Amino acid sequence: MDEKKIIAVVGATGAQGGGVCRAVLTDAGGGYRVRALTRNAGSDKAKELKKLGAEVVEADIDDVKSLKKAFRGAHAAFCVTLGSSPASPPGI
Repeated sequence: MDEKKIIAVVGATGAQGGGVCRAVLTDAGGGYRVRALTRNAGSDKAKELKKLGAEVVEADIDDVKSLKKAFRGAHAAFCVTLGSSPASPPGI
């Protein structure tokens, strides 16, 4: 059984999330394993993360059920969020 804690990474196939995944995966002495969240687990970038040792799961930030499943058992999370847009509520 793997004693390492899980860090769930939203946006795992993007620049920021992918960088976090690779940093954690290459930290041999680190206490975390990666759960890479992506909308398309069959993409080339997702497959690359899986080859590096990540657990790749499909999840969509607009689908609460998929997020609950993806975050279950995670100790920590890295979440890439969108900046404000004209549709954002005031103050965001």
